[in-house]
Amino acid sequence: MIYRLPETGDRDMLLEYVQEHSANQETSISASHGLTSSDYSQWVEKIQKNASAGDDLWGKSLLYLCLDDGRLIGLLSIRYQLPESLTEKFGDIGYGVRPSERNKGYATSMLRYALSVCKEKGKREVVLSCYKDNLPSARVIRKNGGILIEENNRYNEDRISQYYSIKL
Repeated sequence: MIYRLPETGDRDMLLEYVQEHSANQETSISASHGLTSSDYSQWVEKIQKNASAGDDLWGKSLLYLCLDDGRLIGLLSIRYQLPESLTEKFGDIGYGVRPSERNKGYATSMLRYALSVCKEKGKREVVLSCYKDNLPSARVIRKNGGILIEENNRYNEDRISQYYSIKL
């Protein structure tokens, strides 16, 4: 798998990715950092700025396109300088896999890669979250060493979130 930041020329590939989620009745694209609600060129600029200089609220972060044989498989968000209050809400890592490529081990590989990046960046522990009813994501987190530390509905009254810790 190849991991890289998005570029201006990736617009059509990302549009197709978003359309597949939409065709699967998914209104939210995991780890996309506002892709569907932003001007594409501005979105790319924001992602590249976050990787090099960071921003005041979120710190430095990486959003990688995850490609296999030239096909966009998923998105991987590595928020390695996230303030503690945002770590508690969102977690340090987020990932999403296109519907047609799920259950093939991609998310597990993506998380494993993200953990290696976090370790290189000096983190000793990461927090990940997923909704309690998202059993595939919870399974991916546990496969990568995640230990359940908390469940709550503090940020969404309608759904319970699970929070996992992974020591690096």
